[in-house]
Amino acid sequence: MEGCLAVNANGKSGGLVMMWKESNKVEVQTYSSNHIDSIIKLENDNPIRFTGFYGNAIPNKRQCSWNMLRRVGQSVTEKWIIEGDFNTILDNAEKEGGRRKPSALMEDFREVVDELSMADLKTDNGWFTWVNNRDGTALVKERLDRFLMPTNDVARFPFMETKVIHQSTSDHDAIILDTEGRKPRDSHRDPRLCFKYDVCWAKDVEAKKIIKEAWQKGSKDIMGKIEMVGKKPGGGYVCE
Repeated sequence: MEGCLAVNANGKSGGLVMMWKESNKVEVQTYSSNHIDSIIKLENDNPIRFTGFYGNAIPNKRQCSWNMLRRVGQSVTEKWIIEGDFNTILDNAEKEGGRRKPSALMEDFREVVDELSMADLKTDNGWFTWVNNRDGTALVKERLDRFLMPTNDVARFPFMETKVIHQSTSDHDAIILDTEGRKPRDSHRDPRLCFKYDVCWAKDVEAKKIIKEAWQKGSKDIMGKIEMVGKKPGGGYVCE
């Protein structure tokens, strides 16, 4: 079965959830209303420490969040990734519109980043991850969500890729990190020859059988499943 750990929100703020595939080995270390700390073992059995984080939304309580990260850091011996909504910015270059942020709050954030020797991983696309969804001069954008990684670990992931994914139903955009996102593919295929699913196949009994079999017994990767459907004998259906 798939794995999941959820931490309830406090009112309208906070709330954390961590989900993982059955094939992944995940050991949750600690969790609270502001974090979920875990060890993830990859296919090569090399562990990665992953900490999902939510910075306290109340500024005068945010120091407790930073101290929690410091405590987690004391026990980390693996490669470490921190991801989440930090509810603050490192400097005013990460904010557009509205009043400038108090320098003391930004300094507290920079201090814990420096103490833990973390690198701020810039996204390959986009910059701001939160918007207040107002118009005109009232519009405010901020970079509240990010990935942090120890500076010494960054070079160990030469193919790492990070992206901002726009969310139309939330004031926060999603951010993703793929440790092998830039890894060169084994072979380059002509895009005109790539397999594409046609909705008309849903009406064909034999096509349904091929798709179901590939989806249940095929690769655990979605793209692998789709490719397997395309390679199945009889998979070259043409809609009439």
